[in-house]
Amino acid sequence: MIEGNEIISIDPEAYVIDALDFMKRNNIRRIIVSRGNNILGIFSVDEALYHIINNDIECKLKDAKLKEPVVISSNNLKDVILTMIKYNTDSVIFRNKIITYKDVIKAIDWSNVSTPIGEISREAIIVEPYTRIKAAGELMLKNKIRHLPVYEKYLHGIISARDLVYNYNEDLNLSVTKIMIVEVYSVGKEEPISSVVNTLMKRNIGSVILTNSKGVEIVTLKDLIVFALRRLIY
Repeated sequence: MIEGNEIISIDPEAYVIDALDFMKRNNIRRIIVSRGNNILGIFSVDEALYHIINNDIECKLKDAKLKEPVVISSNNLKDVILTMIKYNTDSVIFRNKIITYKDVIKAIDWSNVSTPIGEISREAIIVEPYTRIKAAGELMLKNKIRHLPVYEKYLHGIISARDLVYNYNEDLNLSVTKIMIVEVYSVGKEEPISSVVNTLMKRNIGSVILTNSKGVEIVTLKDLIVFALRRLIY
């Protein structure tokens, strides 16, 4: 069973910019928009990114783009994973708590998983160092992704939706180098998945990068959960 975490909520009368500031101060990726016990939706980094790119951060959350909440009746590990995959969501609500990808990853025993990370990696969508922040955000929204390696001849860094959201007051016409993370977690294709998961959880990050002569590949928490359902959960 997965316990999850207490729900952090905000009133729908609050503004998008209030939610952005709250998320940054508390280093969180999502917040529940609710009135009393009535959950109206979830405002995550995805919705935040949408409003930032569309220059629409002064609207109230009741009028904002929100994610439909997925409520579950069982917090059994397999049931949670199946629901997340079915609805393509990174969080579900169980009673008065929220369960995220990270909670699922932590609930799985990865200690004996020696499978090389390269077996589940996929080609990454990349941006060049001179790419504008706005263009990077648009690329994330179009492809429904949260991580973009910054690559030209070699790996310069990585920019995530969270980086963009936490820096929402930056000029969107600046290059991604202004807000990208330079110290990228990258490994070789033969690195055991158990080791990768351990590092991701310790660093509180959502992806690992693999580079080789053929290009750049990536593995996210969702990829790990899909792998776990196929190979570890019975």
